Amino acid sequence: MSDITVTLAIHATPEEVWAALTDGAVTPAYYLGFQAEFDLTEGAPYRYTVGGGSMITGTVTEVAAPRKLVATFNGAWDPAVAELPESEVTFELIDPFMPMPGVTFLSCTHRGLPDSEVTMHLELGWVTIFSGLKTLLETGAPMVGAPA
Repeated sequence: MSDITVTLAIHATPEEVWAALTDGAVTPAYYLGFQAEFDLTEGAPYRYTVGGGSMITGTVTEVAAPRKLVATFNGAWDPAVAELPESEVTFELIDPFMPMPGVTFLSCTHRGLPDSEVTMHLELGWVTIFSGLKTLLETGAPMVGAPA
């Protein structure tokens, strides 16, 4: 099994990054059109939708707002992704170790993935999503337009 970790620095407060991660009114602007639907309660289901259809589903397993969110992950946007076993995603918002006022590190670890080409594509997906989140928070504009 493989784990993916993507970490980047964002010029935003932890509260701003947390809101962008969890607010369904914001997620479509950077998450390739996916709208988050979260009940940030441990044990609660969550999903990301496009046009009302579920693209990602799972269960929230740990919440420490605005610093940590852990959830199971079941993707359904592609048949190859849908065949993957349930996995786990951990989002952590970390203060820089050096003085960097106004900067938050966002780290995402996706655990329990098979060693496969699909896993490589998931890693590129996380890089794309978080690059979009960073761009949105730092410029106020999406990195790319809405998907066709």
